[in-house]
Amino acid sequence: MHAESSISTPERVTPVVSAPASPTLDPAAAIPLADWTSLALRAGRVGPILPHMAWLLRFPDAVSQEELEQEARRLASTPYGFGRRVAPPRLPGGRPRWVPAPEPPPVEVASTPAIGPAGLATWLDRQLGVPLDPEHDAGWRIAATPTDDGGTAVLVSCHHLFGTGGGIVRALYGDDVDDPTAGTTETPFTDASSFTTWEEARGLAERFRLGLRGAAQVPRELAAGLRKLRRRDVPAADPAPLKPPRGRDRTRREPSNLRVAAIASVDAAAWDQAAAQRGGTGNTLLAAVAANLLRRARIARGGRADRTLRLLLPIDLRDRDLAESAALTSGPSAQMTTAAVILPGGGPEHGDLRELRARMKAAFVADTGTAPVVRGAGDVMRLLPEAVTFQFAAHAAKQFDGCASNVGPVPERMLHVGPHRATDATMLGFPIGNEALTALIRHGDRVAVSVVTDPLRLGPAADLREWLAEELEAWGLTDVVW
Repeated sequence: MHAESSISTPERVTPVVSAPASPTLDPAAAIPLADWTSLALRAGRVGPILPHMAWLLRFPDAVSQEELEQEARRLASTPYGFGRRVAPPRLPGGRPRWVPAPEPPPVEVASTPAIGPAGLATWLDRQLGVPLDPEHDAGWRIAATPTDDGGTAVLVSCHHLFGTGGGIVRALYGDDVDDPTAGTTETPFTDASSFTTWEEARGLAERFRLGLRGAAQVPRELAAGLRKLRRRDVPAADPAPLKPPRGRDRTRREPSNLRVAAIASVDAAAWDQAAAQRGGTGNTLLAAVAANLLRRARIARGGRADRTLRLLLPIDLRDRDLAESAALTSGPSAQMTTAAVILPGGGPEHGDLRELRARMKAAFVADTGTAPVVRGAGDVMRLLPEAVTFQFAAHAAKQFDGCASNVGPVPERMLHVGPHRATDATMLGFPIGNEALTALIRHGDRVAVSVVTDPLRLGPAADLREWLAEELEAWGLTDVVW
């Protein structure tokens, strides 16, 4: 979304008034962050990477400043939501920790309405480029703009460190049956929670102990894994797997700090029918849309059309048959994992989805437990300086062309601010290293699809909103882009 806008006036920034007295966590409470989280923090501070996510709500009526401030206080009222900030480690190589932070950041409201779709698009693109850091600032924010039809658009943005998309949404908007730690802190956060300097030192010693143990295990586990692979009777894959792309796509420009988005709202039954008629599922269709936009971008910037695509697929293992495959691996059962699927190059494809569905299924199985596990490799990484580990992670992220993330149904509460109910909502994921992230949520009888990318990586004169509209129209879904 990057059309010109008639909005030129600055935004009004109003500090949130103090919340009324309510039970809060002891300010001295603290819990350690997971091992990988320091890499996420570093990602947002090295180059123009924005490890963020957001959700955008469209209301048919005016939402007042006071109501937005009240919602900000509510979001900051739970430590499993946004009521926490990162405190840095006290020892070299130590682990950061979450500490209570019940005060919300200021709410930003545009002083003049967004005029039409172009005005809303420009406002949104400007908001998406705002950096967030939960150690140096709140790490999240609410921004809103009135629209010229009398409605209001509200954007909630946060650093990915707060959790997974589904995890943070359930913590903020779910009911009491949801575990608020799942996909957020992964650890209960109470007044009794502590992470003292002594505990940080013990954690640092444990890091080195595990690293040294892993170094000793890797050769033995790798040899055992290879022997297991040779003994395994693996049936021939159908379709045959494609070779991953070799080398880097030299037409991909270096990333900038700009982000643009395109959003579509589709009748859920129409989306599912479009997929089923072609032998796929809603998830298959999402991956097909993501792949076609990547193919179009590659052609637009003069890249090799026949180069295969590598697509990243985040997988929620809860309530899925795939959890049985994940249970075959050693170590604790994971709730989230990822799969990498290799897809054909060429131009956009809008035909039968059965081959893509089979490739995705094979990727899910391969990446959730059928490959031999070398547990020591992860522990060895603990011995490396964080800067080196980050370079490994960044290099791995750049191997993917894009990401297709199916968040699934979101709680009804997410669509409400005070007495107002949004008529539409979408989630926005930010690409990290790859070209574009295509995300899907379901609410009510609607499916919302969003695409976020760096406009400099699309190719000259590209219009992401137009591309998404044309892509969905090719699947028989018309008049759906915001």
